[in-house]
Amino acid sequence: MLQNAQILENKKIIDDVYQLTVKGDFKPLAGQFINIKLNNEALLLRRPISVYDANHNSLSVIYRVVGAGTKELASYKPGQELNILGPLGNGFPLVKNKRVLIVGGGIGVPPMYFLAKMLKDENDITFVLGFRSKSQIILENELKKYGDVFVATDDGSYGYHGNVLKLIEENKIDFDVIYACGPTRMLEALDNRYCGKKEGYISFEERMACGIGICYGCACKPKQIERGMLRVCKEGPVFPLGVISYDKA
Repeated sequence: MLQNAQILENKKIIDDVYQLTVKGDFKPLAGQFINIKLNNEALLLRRPISVYDANHNSLSVIYRVVGAGTKELASYKPGQELNILGPLGNGFPLVKNKRVLIVGGGIGVPPMYFLAKMLKDENDITFVLGFRSKSQIILENELKKYGDVFVATDDGSYGYHGNVLKLIEENKIDFDVIYACGPTRMLEALDNRYCGKKEGYISFEERMACGIGICYGCACKPKQIERGMLRVCKEGPVFPLGVISYDKA
């Protein structure tokens, strides 16, 4: 779906992270994303951002300013309009009556909030969040509404000192199903650890151009090469454990 949407809010959450809310009934699935066209002809490519929250009146995303495009996006004010393509991609399969572990790393945490809202009524949820440092932590309190929250920081400035996988193992967190979104290194570690042992789904964050599967700019290699290259925007961004190859060769 392609539509023009009015900005309701575009606020800074922490140093370089913003929450953008636009008006409209987009009906996204948990794990889907939108592709935003910037109001600057010099910035041609749309910016893909995962859905943080949505209802019948509005949709919100949370993004980090990392380049010219997101810097431009952060400058927009309420009342301005954005051209939005989406929601796009495959969402997370939703389970019932399970012990669910939701793992988010950095800017991969926001889409897990929307997932938690979809799962909260029929599952027991535990969250494990990973950040570089205390100053980078987002959504900890918001997620506490839906389950226990464990936080790991790379520098030890808050919570557990180390990565999310070590936190899970040292705290003996048991679960039936794992969902994860975040840096590729984190997803690889979780995939390698739990593939074949647990049901699980991981969401990849990749740079992409078209967002609809035409350009193959976001293609990744599957473990079963006969399947052909997989497009994060089309076959993903959500994949079951054991599908993606992390071999760069």
